[in-house]
Amino acid sequence: MKRICRLAKEIFKDTAKTPQRNFEIAFKMFDLNGDGEVDMEEFEQVQSIIRSQTSMGMRHRDRPTTGNTLKSGLCSALTTYFFGADLKGKLTIKNFLEFQRKLQHDVLKLEFERHDPVDGRITERQFGGMLLAYSGVQSKKLTAMQRQLKKHFKEGKGLTFQEVENFFTFLKNINDVDTALSFYHMAGASLDKVTMQQVARTVAKVELSDHVCDVVFALFDCDGNGELSNKEFVSIMKQRLMRGLEKPKDMGFTRLMQAMWKCAQETAWDFALPKQ
Repeated sequence: MKRICRLAKEIFKDTAKTPQRNFEIAFKMFDLNGDGEVDMEEFEQVQSIIRSQTSMGMRHRDRPTTGNTLKSGLCSALTTYFFGADLKGKLTIKNFLEFQRKLQHDVLKLEFERHDPVDGRITERQFGGMLLAYSGVQSKKLTAMQRQLKKHFKEGKGLTFQEVENFFTFLKNINDVDTALSFYHMAGASLDKVTMQQVARTVAKVELSDHVCDVVFALFDCDGNGELSNKEFVSIMKQRLMRGLEKPKDMGFTRLMQAMWKCAQETAWDFALPKQ
């Protein structure tokens, strides 16, 4: 039972953190007739591919003892949510991505609330801690970055959940962000705050507030020139994404599953039932 719970948590984390584009591509690969829908077995294959992209998923791949083969993988609560009790329903990419979006929202909200926000805001240092979690930054440099943030925001105004969510939406698209920034670099432009906001609008369709950009630059602009290099920002955020897929956040399995249950109730049940 412990193995099953651990696997369920890992599937949940993969679903919550994997960029939507990855799932969209995988869905299209298994949508053989092009009708925009996949059945339960096809979805299991999509999940298997997504999990194989992380070392955690690879450790459990095709092990009957973990219930992670296509046949025994039905223990996943997700399949019941998406395909109904008889597992004969159909799942569309649109409905799945909406479920994933709300799931990511709820997981981030849990992490935000864990910092005990005051008047709906967390401190700049708390936001910095969220960004640097699993970043792989060495402890000495990490301490220096946190000290730099404290220096800049002794009496900060804090950040709202919307500001935090917009920035994390931006980060979920970090590979596309990297591609977009490469064009700026080829054109001789640097990554300043205005450029970051423009890339966020173009790639992630979100607005980054001036304040959230101020916090990010205070944290990552080590030489204080008002610009970020790939080494200073993008590479660290890529490491964060990969490490975050492999190390569980300290939010508790129960609360994570509650978030998934809430999403399932709100978004999945209507389209999980077999079509008449």
